[in-house]
Amino acid sequence: MVEGGCLCGAVRFSVGQFCSDIFKCHCSKCRKAFGGASSAAALAPENAFNWLQGEDSIHEYHHDAGFRRRFCPQCGSLLPQSLADYHLYWIPMGLLDEDPGIRLKRHIYVDSKAAWEVLDEHCERLPEGLNT
Repeated sequence: MVEGGCLCGAVRFSVGQFCSDIFKCHCSKCRKAFGGASSAAALAPENAFNWLQGEDSIHEYHHDAGFRRRFCPQCGSLLPQSLADYHLYWIPMGLLDEDPGIRLKRHIYVDSKAAWEVLDEHCERLPEGLNT
């Protein structure tokens, strides 16, 4: 079991297990949402994810293209979100309090990565997203 939360601590959650390794998404929407080259995340089964506090205060942004992001209204940290169609949660790795025991294995949407970014040579590179 690993716990995590937002920058200010208002929202907390726990994850009992992950069903993917860590992946970095390089799509333009993740770059904008994270303010960096990519987002680092992993997937967890919905029955292994638990909100500990602050779930009722979470805000959500919806983009016209169907992209959405959940965030803490106090500090702005991006938060886990349900992928209900797949019975999964998308978990941003930077929110975790300790080592989750999984490692970076893939870069996704590399066809749209920032021109200035250099990818490591040890991870699989996918032109588009994961097949969930």
